Amino acid sequence: MNERWKVKAKPASLDARFEFDNYDNLRSFLDVLADKADELEHHPNVSFGTQHVSVIIYSTSNELKEVDYALAKGMDEAYQRFANNS
Repeated sequence: MNERWKVKAKPASLDARFEFDNYDNLRSFLDVLADKADELEHHPNVSFGTQHVSVIIYSTSNELKEVDYALAKGMDEAYQRFANNS
């Protein structure tokens, strides 16, 4: 997992912020994020502006599970596709 992710114990969660050079890439990232969340049936809290996306993945239990890390990994992979890809 990328160092961008902050791991918290209480509540068990992962959070990260993703920066983009343009809104089109940000939107494409959000589409992939939504598809991955639907695929895993695990949906994060998302907020965004014109050049950033902030994400918090809350675990469904008292500790982080494989699905939490899988969602974070999917976001990292999507970010590699769309970050600074003007």
